[in-house]
Amino acid sequence: MSKILNYLCHLVLNSLCAQCQEHEVFVAHGSVAVLPCIDETSAVLKTVWRREKSGLEFRPVRDPPRANCPVPNFGKADYSLHIAEATIEDEGKYICEVEGKIRMAKVINLRVVRASFSPAVVVEGLITEATCHVSPGTQSVQMNWKRNGKLTRTTSLSNVSEKDGGDWTCQVAYTGGVVEATTSLQVKGIVTPQDNSSVVYAAVGSSVSLPCIFTDGLIPYTVMWNRTSTTSYSPLPLPASFHESAGPSASATIQRVEDGDEGMYACSGMMKGLNGESNKVQRRMELVVARVLRSSSSGGDRPVTLTCHLSNSSQITSYEWLRVNYGPNDTQTVTSVQRTKSFRMQEVNEKDAGELVCRYYGKHGVLGNATYELHVMGSENSSSGNKTAMVMGLGFFFLAIFVVLFQMYRNYRRKQMILLYPAMETIVHQAATEREQRERKNDFSKL
Repeated sequence: MSKILNYLCHLVLNSLCAQCQEHEVFVAHGSVAVLPCIDETSAVLKTVWRREKSGLEFRPVRDPPRANCPVPNFGKADYSLHIAEATIEDEGKYICEVEGKIRMAKVINLRVVRASFSPAVVVEGLITEATCHVSPGTQSVQMNWKRNGKLTRTTSLSNVSEKDGGDWTCQVAYTGGVVEATTSLQVKGIVTPQDNSSVVYAAVGSSVSLPCIFTDGLIPYTVMWNRTSTTSYSPLPLPASFHESAGPSASATIQRVEDGDEGMYACSGMMKGLNGESNKVQRRMELVVARVLRSSSSGGDRPVTLTCHLSNSSQITSYEWLRVNYGPNDTQTVTSVQRTKSFRMQEVNEKDAGELVCRYYGKHGVLGNATYELHVMGSENSSSGNKTAMVMGLGFFFLAIFVVLFQMYRNYRRKQMILLYPAMETIVHQAATEREQRERKNDFSKL
């Protein structure tokens, strides 16, 4: 019975609205559609909403819970139909017929705008395409795309990168206004660093981390690091202390940076795409090595010039020299000395000895530090002389002790020999006495 009633209502409304003027309502996919006195229909005619003077209401046979005509509006000349989370299936022709003093019928065409990517989740380096769907039959509309709020003409991405990810908005302008539908593009690959413009700063003698972090859940089956020159991009060997991290992160560490380790470092990973195809994802980053150079015009202690040297200073905006003093309980006192690239000292005294730090800045703040331990030559020579004198004095002292001990040992051995052979000692003594007496007699005879 309900099917027959619905069919008869369709026929009646078709005859009533043959001369009705049609209107269009545009709405973004997933938002709330407000149709003035309208109910859900199919692409042609499917559903009728109506209320008579008696209060009898005609509702659709298939009444979805997200479509409703707010009851408080009845009797106030507002019979709008609200459809929550409008979808492509909701688009089409809607008819409202009001029975009152004057019979009124309206026809509204619901146009749903939807933005999408195919595929919506893609691995770096692969292809995806943006699509802006507007219901068929729409006329006089202008379509534009915005990526992260900025207009763009690109909708087909043949080599997707991490920077392409984010919100994409399809903007549809029609006679009655503008509707925007937004979708998100998720790009899987290397999230840190995001692009090939990353620069890492490190001082000579320090350790540095080279980041290479993949998207959660995306594990490459092969990871490789290589190094090239910043100018000619010719291959260079990796530093001796270069070490790759273990685990899901492909980051690497240079345990001790040496002068000459600067260059372009590339991290690449081979992985399978969502459709099973293999793809290579790569990030390049530049390592800039910093150190402090010391020079002296006279070749001595004064004057001394300390210069903050970086292998690439193109992004450096300013320098600052700091003096670090250490107190009890490992406390530190940092004092700003000068804001120049080179630090010149006319007089270098023992009080100047200690730790100096060259801090360099970029557009967004501190980029790194290079530390220099300042030693005073006079203080070094004095200390070296004191050490030499101490060593020589100790040497003479131990030598004298050795001579005394050796002589005591010889006397002891001689005494032991005499006790062992007393007869031989007597014979030797008598022979020596007789020889001495003969020599004296010969001397007197000559006189």
